[in-house]
Amino acid sequence: MKKDTSIRIVIFCMLLFGCNKKDAASANQLHKSELLISGSWQLTAVIADEDGNGSYETNRLASFPDCFRDNYYTFKSSGNLEVNEGPSKCDPTDPQTYSSNWQLTQNETHLVFGADEYVLEELTASILKWKEEYSNGRSAITTFTKR
Repeated sequence: MKKDTSIRIVIFCMLLFGCNKKDAASANQLHKSELLISGSWQLTAVIADEDGNGSYETNRLASFPDCFRDNYYTFKSSGNLEVNEGPSKCDPTDPQTYSSNWQLTQNETHLVFGADEYVLEELTASILKWKEEYSNGRSAITTFTKR
């Protein structure tokens, strides 16, 4: 009888602790859309492979004006992307915010907004990287950091 009870207690504990670990792990795994909408993103890097050789040698962000670099991007759960001009606007007559639609496609590996489509290179709770591909093997990788 004692052996039966001991076995039941061991099985119960295995089920109890096994489920808790599994549930905790799945709670920590967010879908990419949940990561995108979890806050606002600010542009921090744009590097380009201008000659198509696979090496990203050009820092395009260096040529962007400060008034563009302080913009931030907020992906809404409604599928709306809000772009905020940030503290400085390039043209004072521009609106502070403007919108576009966004969606993840191809099994959450591509990000589409407006007429543009980007390949998601990395998406974590703090980093968003996408790749834009051009002709002749040229491409650029754009990095955003969570604000």
